[in-house]
Amino acid sequence: MNKNLVLATLALMVSGSVVAGDKMSYKDFDANQDGMISAEEAAASPALSAQWTALDANADGMIDQAEFAKMEVREMQQQQNMQQMPPE
Repeated sequence: MNKNLVLATLALMVSGSVVAGDKMSYKDFDANQDGMISAEEAAASPALSAQWTALDANADGMIDQAEFAKMEVREMQQQQNMQQMPPE
């Protein structure tokens, strides 16, 4: 099975991410529980707000769970890459 597919599936299942130090899940950011993260809700996290344009892939002004999961996959891949780097 494709490694990225496995990571994406895990990210959707867990849907809890550390966004540049913020230990908040998708549901935590979605304060009004409408299934989307608005820019106003994202303002609770400077790190999430800073990534807004990159995360809002369809430019609808909201971050849905799939867009959030893609960010989680990227973060997991970055962590794996850092762990695989030989010590200096």
